[in-house]
Amino acid sequence: MVIVLVSVAEFGISKILSRTLIPYLLGRYFDGADVESVSALGIAAIILGIIGTLILAFFKFILPENVGLPIGTIANNLFGGANTRGNGSNMAEMILQEMGARDRAGLLWTVLVISVVLIIPYAVGAFFYARMVVREVKKIEEAELTTEKKYEQRRNMMLSDIAHDLRTPMTTVSGYSKALADGMVPEAKKPEYLDAIQRKSKRVNDLITLLFDYVKLDTEGYKLAKQDTDIAELVREAGAFVYKDVEDAGMTLDVDIPEEVIMVPLDRLQMSRVITNLLTNAVKHNKKGTDIGLYLYREDDYVRILVADNGDRIDKENAEHIFEPFVMGDESRSSKGGTGLGLSIAKKVVEMHGFDIKLVQGNRLEKYMIPGGYEKAFLIGLKL
Repeated sequence: MVIVLVSVAEFGISKILSRTLIPYLLGRYFDGADVESVSALGIAAIILGIIGTLILAFFKFILPENVGLPIGTIANNLFGGANTRGNGSNMAEMILQEMGARDRAGLLWTVLVISVVLIIPYAVGAFFYARMVVREVKKIEEAELTTEKKYEQRRNMMLSDIAHDLRTPMTTVSGYSKALADGMVPEAKKPEYLDAIQRKSKRVNDLITLLFDYVKLDTEGYKLAKQDTDIAELVREAGAFVYKDVEDAGMTLDVDIPEEVIMVPLDRLQMSRVITNLLTNAVKHNKKGTDIGLYLYREDDYVRILVADNGDRIDKENAEHIFEPFVMGDESRSSKGGTGLGLSIAKKVVEMHGFDIKLVQGNRLEKYMIPGGYEKAFLIGLKL
């Protein structure tokens, strides 16, 4: 917009000058000269020559005498080469020599006025453009600051939650083991205590492993251990791994994977963790009776892996940031003991492979050949 306004203003000012000051300049200072025989380029050369001569004369006037020789040399080089540069500058010198001091001063002021008038629209445009840029930069800085503050808040909350999740099972382990060591637990209750210690220890180990994975993937120089892998078999193994957990939670798992070998270069361990994490989340964050689907479709050289369920949809605010670290729903955080790192790790691993992952909910599921009845699905897409 600023550029358009500046262009319009410059065009208008040029038109005005061409009908006012420029004719005055030619009539006042070129009267009697054969102007009609001089082309537009010649007139421009004469005017530029006059301007250059006046500027150099001005510098010769204000600078010390010991600088006069270089300035004079520059003047001679600029305006003395009539044979190589044409005779525009010689004509300018002749005209200036024939003028009196008053006329030369008048010519200088006229040229300066024209120059200032021509510069005005650009100066105004530059001023408003600079203000616009400053406003946009401030908006970007404010948005980045807000994002950084939210990130810090989520990270601090996550660290607080992890500390709580570590302290709680460790308190149980410490208390139960002390009770067993002191002989305070009846023989019939010992298996129950030992089972609780085992489960809480596993929880602590899972948390530490998750944090280690997150830090490791962010480490500069970390590389995936890729090897040709049957992606269909890998997805089947992930489904088999969580099948008992699905049954124990009172849910059902529907699996549809083609009976064919689909070889893909990938890090088998990391991709297996990604798919297992998606399935585990579906079990952990849905109610009893939820249907979970695990599907793999191949379309020419494109493979799509889907983990779907008919549980409650993820609210819009959390869905927009679901793959960011330390993001999760408050309800799942308080009741399920999540860390907000699982999906962030999954996304990082998928993207390091050159694949993509996204969350799809509601009516958008129809375009991905997902059977009806599901409310949301995580999709991993990879090109063969």
